[in-house]
Amino acid sequence: RMAQVLPGNVPTLSVEASAIHGWHRFSHAQIGMTRFGMSAPGNALFEKFGFTADNVTEKGKALVDFYKKAGSVPDLMSRPVFNNIME
Repeated sequence: RMAQVLPGNVPTLSVEASAIHGWHRFSHAQIGMTRFGMSAPGNALFEKFGFTADNVTEKGKALVDFYKKAGSVPDLMSRPVFNNIME
């Protein structure tokens, strides 16, 4: 089912108003918090960290352009999954 929503071979940009950690499994690029300890009104922080419509649009277009030039989009779902439990 996840492949229907996030097929893996379509340029995907995650936008998370939290950490970018973990999103690399589902998206080719991320917009998110990259550090902690800042204090300001929410709108100011959202602008500082790129959570604006203009920035998300710009980064989305740049992502698509990047993979157009590269000639292909790597399939994020095509990777091994290891069972690390030793029995």
